[in-house]
Amino acid sequence: MPGIEEPLALARYSDAFENFAGRSSAAVIHRQDVLNAFLGDAERQFDLRARTLSGAGTVLGGVTSMGSFSHLSQTWLWSWANPAFSWDDPFVAPLRAVYDLGAHYEIVEFTTGHIDFSGFPNPAQAATTMVLGAADILGGNGCWSCRINDGKGSAYIHLDDPQIPPATYSHIASARLLMTAAEVFPANPKLIVQGYIARYGTRYKEGPNVVAGDMVDGSELVVRFDEHGRIAAISAGKTPS
Repeated sequence: MPGIEEPLALARYSDAFENFAGRSSAAVIHRQDVLNAFLGDAERQFDLRARTLSGAGTVLGGVTSMGSFSHLSQTWLWSWANPAFSWDDPFVAPLRAVYDLGAHYEIVEFTTGHIDFSGFPNPAQAATTMVLGAADILGGNGCWSCRINDGKGSAYIHLDDPQIPPATYSHIASARLLMTAAEVFPANPKLIVQGYIARYGTRYKEGPNVVAGDMVDGSELVVRFDEHGRIAAISAGKTPS
């Protein structure tokens, strides 16, 4: 059985990943919030072969093994690169969509099996951010994680089950989501807003230092930017005139 490849050391995300994940980041955070609220703090167990996550009186399906993070080496290992697994495993096969998109857009984070995040200020959070960005490609509900190997590592599981409520547009949450996403991906806040409107809007409008959209609930979202391109003001929930 082949061993695990030497990790690719990263001290920052690639520009290709920043652009891809930044655009979807506010919606990804929203989806993860909904999933976290549904799962709560209940103890759960996953079964990769059955593709289930069990606990709190429920059995959730549609499980995909995203990969694992080592808290000792600060490295990430995609499940498709794990010698114990195979692309033919049903709980790994959906990751082909992530890999193929990464190959098409030259997103090295999605095509490198073993990644060293020790150069990041918070390696575990850096890996989590990457995983959530990748999980959005799979649709579904987002990711659940748990400690493994006596706490030395963490496994990340993607869920796609209709029992879990979908993330629907909320004008109340929009400002928080956009500002949080801009903290994670500060290089291009305008791209974050554009992606959020593309996900939840029906019409897109842009002018000097402003991006706006008519949203699916019939309200309008307007985001203004300062001279440095940072978010300066957000207006959400007003009905377009």
